Amino acid sequence: MRQAVNPRHRSHSILFASVGTIAERFAAICRSDSTRVLIHSPATGDAWTASDIWNACARFAEILRRSGLEAGDLVVSAAGNHPSIVALILACRELDLALLPLDGGTTVPEIRDLVDRFGAASLLIPDELARDATDFGFAQAVGFERDLTLLTRGSSKHAYVTAVLKLTSGSTGSPRAALTTEAQLVADGLHIVAAMGIQPHDTQLAVIPVSHSYGLSVLVMPLLLQGTAIVLRESFIPPQLSADARRFAARVFPGVPFMFQYFLTNPPAGGWPPMLTQLISAGAPLTPATVRAFHDRFGVKIHSFYGSTETGGIAFDEDDEVHDRVVVGRPMPGVTISLRQEPDIPDGAGRIHVRSDAVSSGYTGSTRDGFDDDGFMTGDYGGWDDAGRLTLLGRVSSFVNVSGRKVQPDEVEHVLRTMPGIADVRVVAAADEQRGQQIVACIVADRQGDGVTVLTVRQFCAARLAAYKVPRTIIFLDAIPLTARGKTDRSALDELVRARLPV
Repeated sequence: MRQAVNPRHRSHSILFASVGTIAERFAAICRSDSTRVLIHSPATGDAWTASDIWNACARFAEILRRSGLEAGDLVVSAAGNHPSIVALILACRELDLALLPLDGGTTVPEIRDLVDRFGAASLLIPDELARDATDFGFAQAVGFERDLTLLTRGSSKHAYVTAVLKLTSGSTGSPRAALTTEAQLVADGLHIVAAMGIQPHDTQLAVIPVSHSYGLSVLVMPLLLQGTAIVLRESFIPPQLSADARRFAARVFPGVPFMFQYFLTNPPAGGWPPMLTQLISAGAPLTPATVRAFHDRFGVKIHSFYGSTETGGIAFDEDDEVHDRVVVGRPMPGVTISLRQEPDIPDGAGRIHVRSDAVSSGYTGSTRDGFDDDGFMTGDYGGWDDAGRLTLLGRVSSFVNVSGRKVQPDEVEHVLRTMPGIADVRVVAAADEQRGQQIVACIVADRQGDGVTVLTVRQFCAARLAAYKVPRTIIFLDAIPLTARGKTDRSALDELVRARLPV
């Protein structure tokens, strides 16, 4: 039987008497300057000071405690980029509860599925979705914070000995959750601030989902560990981003590739905000062409950040050199990267294995796929350049078997991205009765791409690739489908391909 959390009320002054590093470090921030604004919320006009977050944590902890939650219970938050997320993390640490944060765009059926799959005891949800607690399988509903309702049902189906369940993207199947302890969260946060040079006095633009491993590590943890402020928006709206950068003197912008590509096509009015100089891209490979074009137009380099849900940050491209390959930089402080040989991986490359104190403990359900005693084996393979920087060369699982020959889609994509008139491209596999599988190129032409046709694409590839690597099918799209996290929506892309292929 699990031991219940002591329900007696405690004053704010001793609220964190027995809790771990995150709360201790945030308590030090409050003692240093309790009136400093740490969360700017322009959409609502709210400004959360360190003291506001501290007091909200006390309120949230009391609500959770009175709702009957015990140590090890799971709280699912579907609040998305709501300012309360920071105080909620602190409150869950106070009560030793596990937290599963979800993106704001998560649909009701998806929320139901995740709540059931992971056996949540409680669900924090926007008021407009919480008309009836029984819709989600909960017995009661209580007001939690402005616009948010807490649904509860007593206890979780499982007792989690972890701080956060970090949800994988699920772009190629059902998402899984990596079990991440408080110590692992702290280690990842410290690696990141050291590698990226994020300072306590900095302000970051927070438009990526803070529920995702990327946003949690780069935005939330620096706030909790050293008091780095954020300007929090529910989503990426380009005019708002430029205005927020100027209004709040933001220096750091963690984004995803499509955001930077948008600004290349639609430069912000008045030019790039002069203080916004630390640009970080993750979530999907950032093409060298985008980095170079952005630097040429705005005079600022976009720095690639490589990480995963299971490992936290892995590598960061900290220098100002503009590369011609997909360089993700050197290992982050405290991270060891090994390249391990496997069949079909090209000579000079290897599958990327990560060892650090930020690597998660495994997946829910005791699943250990990829985890070992030394760390985590990613699904990527890469190599080192002459300067000791990691370059990404492809996904181990994405090889396409064309008449018995292995083709890496990333190689074909790289060639197509150099073709004039192509704005974006994804290369995928499709069934082929004669050859087993075939290469399909999904292409978005740019505004000057009138000359990009099926014939010219094949001719361009034939001059640069072996015949079996040339795409057999060319599909033109208005845009590549993306998830809310800026990753390629593989399910939607596969569906588009199937609809265009001949029966």
